[in-house]
Amino acid sequence: MIMMSSRGPWSLLEDLVGLQGDFNRLFGDGGWRVRAGRALYPPLNVWQSADGLVVDAELPGVDPSAVELSVEDGRLTISGERSNGGEPGEGAACRERTEGKFSRSVELPFRVNSDQVKATYKLGVLRVTLPRAEEDKPKRIAVQAA
Repeated sequence: MIMMSSRGPWSLLEDLVGLQGDFNRLFGDGGWRVRAGRALYPPLNVWQSADGLVVDAELPGVDPSAVELSVEDGRLTISGERSNGGEPGEGAACRERTEGKFSRSVELPFRVNSDQVKATYKLGVLRVTLPRAEEDKPKRIAVQAA
């Protein structure tokens, strides 16, 4: 015998939509995404051209002096620590921004001129410009008529 809930036939669907919202809030807020059980922070945008690579990392509220950059073994690594800056002894009424240490790496598709890597921080966004090494830039070869 099948028992029908007194809540109505659409209640299961409503419960599933509510569960989806809970998961979205848990894993989607604050720029945190999850891959293989680990949160991906900071969120990145990466652009590539013939001249190099530009990486933008969203780091709102992070002191730029608390960020470390390294280029090693064909990989850019951005690491640091983010704190919420709450007042000592005060209890948080709502706490959605995460805090703690972070590290994120980007595999570089070519060799870079590490002496000319530049990093700027503006309005919570860290921009790292990685110029392509001259010997790795594409070369145009002229075809001569015989």
